[in-house]
Amino acid sequence: MRVPEDKIEAYYDALSAFWHPVARSADLVESPLGVRLLDRRLVLARLEGEAVAFEDLCRHLGAALSIGDVVEGCHLRCRYHGWSYDRTGRCVDIPARRGRPIPREAKVRRFHTREAYGIVWVCLAGEPQHDIPPFPEYRDEEFHKGPLRTYGPWRASVPRVVMAALDDTHFPWVHPGILGDPSQPDPPEHEVWREDGRLLSTYTMLQPDNDTVASGEDRPALEKVTYTNHLTPTSIRLVKESAAGTYVIWQASSPISWDETLVFSYQARTFDRGADRDPDYERLQDEIQEQDRPVVESQRPWLLPPLSSRMMLYIRPADLPLISYQKWLEELGIPQQL
Repeated sequence: MRVPEDKIEAYYDALSAFWHPVARSADLVESPLGVRLLDRRLVLARLEGEAVAFEDLCRHLGAALSIGDVVEGCHLRCRYHGWSYDRTGRCVDIPARRGRPIPREAKVRRFHTREAYGIVWVCLAGEPQHDIPPFPEYRDEEFHKGPLRTYGPWRASVPRVVMAALDDTHFPWVHPGILGDPSQPDPPEHEVWREDGRLLSTYTMLQPDNDTVASGEDRPALEKVTYTNHLTPTSIRLVKESAAGTYVIWQASSPISWDETLVFSYQARTFDRGADRDPDYERLQDEIQEQDRPVVESQRPWLLPPLSSRMMLYIRPADLPLISYQKWLEELGIPQQL
């Protein structure tokens, strides 16, 4: 199904006012880094200790700055003719014009950039209209935090990826023996509400025994767990309470384009706190991601169809969180595809 160009541009415009994760802070050291966000090529660099994001385009002849060099930690130098830019995006050196004034137009566009949770975030709008998705467990000493993981790029839109994490009724079919049991297909009772610019949902269900839901010996085959999901349009923080303790998955999705999504993810837990156990929890989350991925990438249309179109036949009460999430996106003006 062909996606109209105006829908794609409207989708980009609607998401441009949000902060999006684009790279690990640890990957931004001595060399510039090229990334894509909302189908725009950006270059990241650390200049004077600050992470900055520019249009990946030298003002001279349009060469990619991402293949250039960081000079003395202060300037980003183009590989083609040596034009160098400071952290504001202003050109401060043109080797072929030394001794003469640098044209005022010799500057590249800089975008809003921040660092949080070990991630570089970029907002493409003139002014950000939303906050970076909260992750309170990141600095909470009660929680052991695993390493930052990335998944993808997925061949899917951000809302499709977020909905895959929000949707619990697929657990028995996509994640049998891990998150669900086909002999227990009945959906839980959901509560959904909005708070402080976020969408929240909660429910209680039975989940198969694994290290994230139970501890000790003589563990039951199915353990009672309660989820509380905290959403922004592009992120989800799943807080799971069980006999084991509290287990959190924080997941922020970066819209590389309208049909490509890169996922940044952390796990945090109040139990089994040894770092030596992190690989086991990572393998479990990797398996869940890989089970979701082919299903999500198969969904059509690429962008969500409007609720009013009834192209997707949501059912109540099972799909209440998904209905609420999509209704919220529509209210925020994030376009849907007819």
